Amino acid sequence: MTKVSRLPLRQDVWDRIFSLFVGTLADQRDKKKLSKFIDDFFSPTEKIMFSKRLAAAVLVAKGHDYVSIRQILRVSPPTIAKLSLKIKYGGEGLNPVIESIFKKQASQIIWEEIESLFDVPTKGNLKSPARFVRNIKRKQKIRELKSEF
Repeated sequence: MTKVSRLPLRQDVWDRIFSLFVGTLADQRDKKKLSKFIDDFFSPTEKIMFSKRLAAAVLVAKGHDYVSIRQILRVSPPTIAKLSLKIKYGGEGLNPVIESIFKKQASQIIWEEIESLFDVPTKGNLKSPARFVRNIKRKQKIRELKSEF
């Protein structure tokens, strides 16, 4: 874990710099630009740590047990427990983010299912091998989307 200086900041200074940090992240609309910023700004360890925490929070919210989360992400039980408590008894900032992740995944699944509705056979070609393959791939993609974080 990264170290923080033992010398505390004044509250007004902390508020200003944290506001600058959050505002900077929120203003980045381009994913590539944000990704490059994160690559330059955070150490590899910090990126892994934050990514694992978010993934663990999503898995906890989906109802996965601690053992499977620990095996998948290699995070400690106290980390999982802290996130679980935040999700269940607080998480005013975490819960809306997790809900938006779930909505995004659900919309991807819906679009895949809608696409399958419009994959109608052409005249005289009811059992097209290409259509069969598309349906198999679409069903596989839907299964993957449902099992993702």
